[in-house]
Amino acid sequence: MAKKVTASNMPRVACINSPDVLGQLIKAKRTELGMKLIDCSALCGIGINTLSRIENGNGNCTLTAVFAVLNGLGIKLTSELLDASTLASSSEGEWV
Repeated sequence: MAKKVTASNMPRVACINSPDVLGQLIKAKRTELGMKLIDCSALCGIGINTLSRIENGNGNCTLTAVFAVLNGLGIKLTSELLDASTLASSSEGEWV
């Protein structure tokens, strides 16, 4: 029988300010969806080792790989610096 994915907790922070926090967020979203590392890495088009390093907060991963995971999981990043009209006009996915 296959092992069930155990949901991880979302990080309890006000902002994403380190690779560790971003990795925790990604892992929490992946496990919330019930996805295993292998399935998520295939969905995102990256290697399982790369996904594991991102989730563990390794700061040496490429932005391309990080954004592949964010987009694959439907996580959209925003900033107060972005134009409010740009955010209002976007109806894609959830904003973090």
